[in-house]
Amino acid sequence: MSSMERLESADWLTLSADERIEWTGRPSLFTIAPQLGLAVAVGVGGALVVGAVGAAVDGPLPAVIRLLPLLGASVLLAVVLLRWYRVRYVITTTQVYIKRGFLSLDVDRIRIARIQNTQLSQSLVERLLGYGDVTAYTAGSDTLNIEFRAVPTPARVDETLSRLLSRPENEPTGVL
Repeated sequence: MSSMERLESADWLTLSADERIEWTGRPSLFTIAPQLGLAVAVGVGGALVVGAVGAAVDGPLPAVIRLLPLLGASVLLAVVLLRWYRVRYVITTTQVYIKRGFLSLDVDRIRIARIQNTQLSQSLVERLLGYGDVTAYTAGSDTLNIEFRAVPTPARVDETLSRLLSRPENEPTGVL
């Protein structure tokens, strides 16, 4: 089963018969690079400390002690990657979804027709690394704005939303 088939069959994504996925993504991996570096530093630094302690005492350290830095680094890596992986952005022909969570689930869903404007935002560093934020501003009294945080190629996300917003079926039909 492909990644797209798994996504289309996800219980949190309710696609109608004529609806199709236009874009899907996660936050950029660059956003977790510092935490991944920290996890590696914990593993390497811990191994050096354990090695120095082992050399200072008579006889080898127990295996459990020698494996603690690896265990600590592995736990940090897993937490960082799972926090990144739990966020999913989806734009379909009629809806925008943001899913957060594994065990607990939080899904924000907005109809494309409710979106009035979009905003693309990138700092200098984000532009150099190719990611940024796109915010979709919605209409209505229970206003919920959708923010795609730190997405790779945010111009593509903004273009996808703009293209879907400019379709004739998304034009307002009511009288002011």
